[in-house]
Amino acid sequence: MKSKLAYWCDGALEASWLLAIILVPVYFNIHSDRVFEPDKLTLLRSLALLMAAVWLVRFAEPLFSGNRPADYFAWLRWRGEASIWQMPFVTAVAGIVVVYLLSTLFSVTPRTSWAGSYQRLQGTYTTLAYVVVFAVMAATIRERSQVQRLITAVIVTSVAVALYAMLQHFDADPLPWGGDTVRRVAGHMGNSIFIGAYLIMAMPLTLSRIIHAFANILRDEDLSYADVVRSSVYIFALAIQLIALYWTQSRGPLLGIAIAMYAFVLILLVALRNAAPERGRLMLRELGLAIGLVLAGLVGYFVLLDLLINGLTNSGRAQSLAGAMSSLVAFLGAVGALVVTIFIILAARRGWRWLWISWITLAIILAGWLVLFNLSGELVEESGDSPLLGPVITSLSEWRDLPAVGRFGRLLDADRGSGRVRVLIWEGVIEMLSYSQPLTFPDGGSDPFHFLRPLLGYGPESMYVAYNNFYQPELATIEARNATPDRSHNETFDALVITGGLGFLFWQALYLSVFLFGFRWLGVIRDRRDRNLFLGLAIAGAVILGAVFAVWRGPTYLGVAVPFGGIAGVVLYLIYYALVARHEEDSLVADPFKADRLLLIGLLAAMLGHYVEIHFGIAIAATRLHFFVYLAVMFLVGYLLPERGLTEAIEVKSETTPEPEDNSRRGRRGSRRRRPAIARGTGSPGWIGPVIAIGLLLGVLVGTMGYEFMTYATRPGESFNTIADVPTAAEIFYRSLFIDPDKNFAESPFLFLMMMFTWLLAVLAFVSEMTRDGTLSLPSTLHRLKPRDAQLAAIPFVLLLVVSVAARFMGGRELALSPLQTLGQGFLVLWGAMCLLAVIYLFLGRDIARLIAGVIGLIGFLFAIPVSVAGAPLYGLILATGCGAALYLVWDNQWNDFLAPAGIIGLLSLMVGLAFTYYQAYQIRLSIIGPVVTAETPDTVRRVMEADQRAGFVTIFYIFVILALLVMATMIARPRMARAKLSGPTASLAQLGVSLVVVFILMGVTNLSVVQADIIYKWARPWDQQAVASRSNGDIAGSLGLWDQAIAIYEHAIEEAPIEDFYYLFLGRAYLEKSATTTDTAESERLLATAEDRLLEAQRINPLNTDHTANLARLHSRWAQTSPGSADFELHVDTAERYYQSALDLSPNNSVIWNEYAQLYLGLRGDCAGALAIFAQSLEVDPFYEDTYIRTADTYATCADELDDEAARDEYYIDAIENYRGALDQLAARNRPANPALLLQIGQLYRLLGEYELALAAFDEALPVTNSAVPEW
Repeated sequence: MKSKLAYWCDGALEASWLLAIILVPVYFNIHSDRVFEPDKLTLLRSLALLMAAVWLVRFAEPLFSGNRPADYFAWLRWRGEASIWQMPFVTAVAGIVVVYLLSTLFSVTPRTSWAGSYQRLQGTYTTLAYVVVFAVMAATIRERSQVQRLITAVIVTSVAVALYAMLQHFDADPLPWGGDTVRRVAGHMGNSIFIGAYLIMAMPLTLSRIIHAFANILRDEDLSYADVVRSSVYIFALAIQLIALYWTQSRGPLLGIAIAMYAFVLILLVALRNAAPERGRLMLRELGLAIGLVLAGLVGYFVLLDLLINGLTNSGRAQSLAGAMSSLVAFLGAVGALVVTIFIILAARRGWRWLWISWITLAIILAGWLVLFNLSGELVEESGDSPLLGPVITSLSEWRDLPAVGRFGRLLDADRGSGRVRVLIWEGVIEMLSYSQPLTFPDGGSDPFHFLRPLLGYGPESMYVAYNNFYQPELATIEARNATPDRSHNETFDALVITGGLGFLFWQALYLSVFLFGFRWLGVIRDRRDRNLFLGLAIAGAVILGAVFAVWRGPTYLGVAVPFGGIAGVVLYLIYYALVARHEEDSLVADPFKADRLLLIGLLAAMLGHYVEIHFGIAIAATRLHFFVYLAVMFLVGYLLPERGLTEAIEVKSETTPEPEDNSRRGRRGSRRRRPAIARGTGSPGWIGPVIAIGLLLGVLVGTMGYEFMTYATRPGESFNTIADVPTAAEIFYRSLFIDPDKNFAESPFLFLMMMFTWLLAVLAFVSEMTRDGTLSLPSTLHRLKPRDAQLAAIPFVLLLVVSVAARFMGGRELALSPLQTLGQGFLVLWGAMCLLAVIYLFLGRDIARLIAGVIGLIGFLFAIPVSVAGAPLYGLILATGCGAALYLVWDNQWNDFLAPAGIIGLLSLMVGLAFTYYQAYQIRLSIIGPVVTAETPDTVRRVMEADQRAGFVTIFYIFVILALLVMATMIARPRMARAKLSGPTASLAQLGVSLVVVFILMGVTNLSVVQADIIYKWARPWDQQAVASRSNGDIAGSLGLWDQAIAIYEHAIEEAPIEDFYYLFLGRAYLEKSATTTDTAESERLLATAEDRLLEAQRINPLNTDHTANLARLHSRWAQTSPGSADFELHVDTAERYYQSALDLSPNNSVIWNEYAQLYLGLRGDCAGALAIFAQSLEVDPFYEDTYIRTADTYATCADELDDEAARDEYYIDAIENYRGALDQLAARNRPANPALLLQIGQLYRLLGEYELALAAFDEALPVTNSAVPEW
């Protein structure tokens, strides 16, 4: 028998993974410098630490209590029925863990491999956090209701992400992001590819819910309100997911979702074929119908849409659809219409025997279209004049130049844009994987474990430093020169680089086992022959396509060819399965719409889409977490729960409430009579715990959205000279949610509207799901109100109707309404219509009138809070009072198990979320006021205290999440804890207490401090930038003070994260810049020595980071410049040269360092020949950098003046001209304007050579660009 402690631990674990699945996608932190990925991952790692500690307590509890079963450790044995090593996925996941640990141990940068890089934080620590989530879920989830809550949380979270993407697309996002989020949305992920990668993992689950809801609606005799609400919510969710995905304009995610949906629908359609009542072979007529539907449908819809669009454009309307866009929209519309037609036929229970053929036919046509689309640029020259193919090829070629969809016509384009970036990165990766020579360290040593690299790779998160030796110079012409790739944008190459061949094999084994077991549990793989064929096709596809691309395009494309060959094998197997699968009399096929089956199909489709996407992008926090979560759910739904015969699940369910069966034609009246059990010993309904837990979960969701948007942008001229000038918390709250600073501080309610819409849909989704699974119950009968009671109940609605009409039509009539006013007027009209509906039903005396009035009353009561927050507190009070009175008058005790919990979820979540948001506004107000200091407090101390205030924001957020988690844990476990007789052994309670203390300490040290340090670092950057600006403006004294403040804050950031080399880099730079500002020689020496100390520490922490070694070289170059003629001059020059050589050993293709090295020879050694030789080497390794040509030309021109030999001097002038021309050629190659200064220099050099005609030509060439500096002679 379980104890109260054991049940509480189960509740804590469920609360943890529910919070993780919501927070990781939605959370970002505008107060830190990195904002997105590391902040998400520190939160996930904290939750994983808590999960691991609680699970250990849960595991040890039977040992301390003496109730340990005899076979308690049987799961650890290698063989046996209970052995985990014989269970799906476990061995592959364990192999990945072992490889990561070994790869970290032998990594070229062990600390970074363990903790994660500054940019990503995806080290072994983070990987273990993912695995903990998977292991805890697989080990503790035993109820299908838990799985359903998880899936609902996934979909609800994706709604929040998609809605924010819509805000960005319509330029209603008040946050000032650096990139263009209107053209390509980035959402909560900070990157258009990342948000697309996340959305494709939620969309198949949303589709599975839609199909299940519609299946229930269509096959049940009585309409279920819960299924109607479910289907409506999920249809809307899928629609905005698709729209947001399209607005990302990211090819990888769109290709991923295409393959995912193909597999999803094909498996479903084949199951329908097998479940069709008609047996026997497919008739020729049915085959013709299947193919004819696709061909005729595409042609018919295309012609119809093309005529319609051309008619619109020819009439002067919809001009954005003119030209090539018209045929594209017609084609895409035809495909969409055909897909809808297939689903309509499916819902009408027609064509089940042959619709699968239509789907395969459509997929083949679209695959052919994609191939032609990518080859149309070449084919238009060959077939453009063909009367049959010419118009088609020409249209396809024109589509390639259209926005968004045109990117799909350039999948094979490796000569420009992101395609060229990927190819160049892959070329460097291929060199890395050749393992031709070990990496060299700055101390002169080489990689001692080079022989292990083929097996274990360079280590997790090591590519950022290991790639420097293989950097492709052309990359710098497309991306920033200081940007080093830390990912390959390809999962295959990433696995090989960071974990070697062993890691690659285990990852591929895990992916393959996902598809293998998923298909087996769905009945797609039925016997050993099917299994062998599936594996053979997948492996053969990978080998064959890999070999083809290796011969055709070289090894650079192996990272794409191998996985896509495997996917091609999977697709071929699905076609084989569709053609030969037999009808089986089993439950799996007899009910194609069973909830578990649809869920498995959705999970498998999401995994397929994810696998495709990560070979064009990067596995981010949200997608990697979802991968391991889905892995656990597949393990549970496909294997563990069916394997155990649901005995434990049924036992647990019997303690709370019976769950309706999914595969029966259940009568709605029967299901409505099911009432939640009363928790014995508490006197309260059994739903109270889950309802409060869900309310808190959604409260965290709303609060998180409020936290990340809560900021305060000052108006022009606004200042805070006294406390009275500082805005109140309410003003900060309102400005953050209702004012857009980028629109001249105009009212913009769309952010708040997004939050409330997310909240509403989330409440509806959870309430409808809880109703469906029996946690809540609809009224078994409808109790009609007496006529007098109905008339009395109508009075509040009449009064609210009158107030709404008066507020809408009798208020001020401004000519130009703000968006908030427009939204408010729309709300008044909608609310007035709802009140009128309630009044009509109540006066008519319909059976359902009472329920309708109750639902409308509850909606109004809940929305009184958003209305008050939006600036209408009086109307909100009226709304709450009126709706409260109406609810009192119409309340039916049957609603205690339906409307009451729905209201609790909505009210609790809204109050918790908005209360925390308001508290964050209060925290921001305190940060504006600043810390409490005295007049004697130094400015540096004050700035550090201000940084600490901002770092405290994230601490408060973590406390908010942990408190919510602890209360959720208690509420989830409450019904079972009330019936448990044992509290739990004292030793376990002590273990829990100690574990929580240790976990909180680890959270602070390994996660929270990481984010706090970044927030502090971000606070230092403005002082850094102001110091640079002050020095540029000649304010030396002001610059010194600003550098002092920046340095103090940087030092404090290092106190929070003492092993983060990134902060040392900026601290060393600050000391170096300050040394150039001061006029005190002794102080300058001290500052330079301190800078050297900080940069040496950075190099010690991360020796392979070229920046640290290069910065030491720059430091000593600067030091030498400050001590010309002194005894230390040569020492500093020699030291700088040594560091430059070390930096070039690390990054031999870095032309910036080569050029600086050459300048050292020219400026400090006065060695023209040496400098020119180094410049020549720089041009050899990187012929694309115009700055190298300019510096080389400048050196030739400068050194020529020192030559006595006129012929030699003229030769130098000619070489200078050639290099200036080389720089102009590089600018022209990248479509950048010519630099007039270079043309003037060329003209001057020709003048010195006596080539006056050429000089005049150069000056004439410069005239269109500049007029001021051209000589008048």
